[in-house]
Amino acid sequence: MIVEPPRGTFVRAVEPTETVTLLKGDTATARMPTPVERRELEMGEGIPVIVIFRADGSRELYAADRIRVGR
Repeated sequence: MIVEPPRGTFVRAVEPTETVTLLKGDTATARMPTPVERRELEMGEGIPVIVIFRADGSRELYAADRIRVGR
């Protein structure tokens, strides 16, 4: 839902999703984004991010409403 005073409340459009595959040794966690992350990912308020920690030490950040996590 998106609230736009004084226009009203609207259902947010569904974003296309992609599947992110976790490999052996990878982990994932969900949390609320920082204001900077929200701007970088062009996200609305109230949407969490998924952080993928790869086994090689790298990190990937995704808007939680735009991905599926698989193995």
